[in-house]
Order: sequence, then structure tokens, then C-alpha cells
Amino acid sequence: MRHILACAALAATVLLGGCAGSPIYRGMDAESGAFVSTSSPVVSVLPAEGYENVVAGYTLCRVPYENSMMNTVSSRVWFSLESGEGSQLVTFLAECSSETRWEVRPIGVDFQTLKVFYERSGVSPSDATVHVYLRPASMDPWTPLFASAGKPVWEGWTLVARYEWTSTGEKEKLVVEYREPAPELLEGMNPRVADLEGFIERSQKSFALGGVNLPVTAAPGQSILISDRLLAPVVGSVTAGQLFLP
Repeated sequence: MRHILACAALAATVLLGGCAGSPIYRGMDAESGAFVSTSSPVVSVLPAEGYENVVAGYTLCRVPYENSMMNTVSSRVWFSLESGEGSQLVTFLAECSSETRWEVRPIGVDFQTLKVFYERSGVSPSDATVHVYLRPASMDPWTPLFASAGKPVWEGWTLVARYEWTSTGEKEKLVVEYREPAPELLEGMNPRVADLEGFIERSQKSFALGGVNLPVTAAPGQSILISDRLLAPVVGSVTAGQLFLP
């Protein structure tokens, strides 16, 4: 797992100077159309041109503690769903309690049990951890929200490019999912290298991270109930937080 983008943090330091003590806002900025967090971490996720916001909201999710099915803790999750031509974009920021931190290993996440075609951890602390994999409709928490908003959805599997960062203290996790209908594949076959490279290239162009300009124009957000069974494996698990002695 890698930390949040250094360039975004640097830009935010400049843009937010003198604003200490301001309330934390996480959600859509109606002015820019970006998903923003004004603190911990300070970052914006701006969809590429052609994407339309479908819904923005927040929820509570019971996520596994140290990958235990019997022991869970509550996590606050803010999210934004975007619809494009033939693709979708999902951004969410999850926050865990002060007694825990996000598990930095790929534990308690859905792609543990799914076919992963590509993964990258990067070489610098600002690089995202990237996984490209197929997710079946039965495991996807976002498709029902797209469908209920009247947006086109596809049946079957989704090809997902998951970009993931944690904050410095690993209390927050930022994830951006680029999504397309899965290609038709013969059982046991992988996508062609050229098709996979094209998918990854499109995913890289689907969003941009940056700092946050204040004041943020808060867009309406709503509390939405999402099944823990579906959302928790997408968010991931937590582990014991670091103990700081005086």
C-alpha cells in the first residue's frame, strides 16, 4: 500500500493556507464537479470530461477487524458515482477509528478471491496500488445504485481498475475504481494483452488528483444504506492501530 499523492498534499498546503480549524468536508464540490476531502487527507478527485455525476453520499460500513468474519468495526465511507459512455467511475474515501488502521496488505478485500490480471505497487510513496480484476455482479455494491438512478448498467461481470492510497497515518483510505463491462472470455482465458493495456490506459485518463480550492461549494449528499456484505469486501479490513506512548 502507498501513501496519498505527495503532489496533491503539496498543492493543498498552498491552497488551504490559513484555513486551519475549518470544518472537514468530504463529498462533491458543486463548483468543480470533483470529489473532495478538505482534511485528512486534503485531496480532490476530478472525473475526466464526459462523466456525469449519478449520486454522491455517505454510509456506515461494518468492516472486518484483522480479516475476522466474527469481529467487525464501523467505518465511515463517503462516495461518488460517475457515469460515462461505456464506463463508470467510483470514488470513495473510508475512515476508520482512532484505535485501528487500514490493513496495508491485500487482506479482507474482494480481489483476494477473484482473478487479478494486473497489479502494481509503484516505486515512490505517492504511487497508487493498482489492481485490475473481474468482479461478478453478485459481489458489486455500486451497480444497484447506478440502476436505481436510471443509468445504464450491464449484466454479468465488471472489469475493474482499482487505484488505492492510504493517508500517512493509515486512518483514511482513498479508492478510485474505473469500470467497464467485462469482455467475453472463454473459461480460463485472460484478456488479450493489447485489450488489457487499452483498458488500463483509459482508466488512467478517467480521473485526476489534485489539491482543494476553498471555499468548497458543497453539493447535496445523502445517507445511503449499502449492504455490508457487498461493501465491506470492497472497502477492506482494519488492524490494530499504532500505540503511541507519551
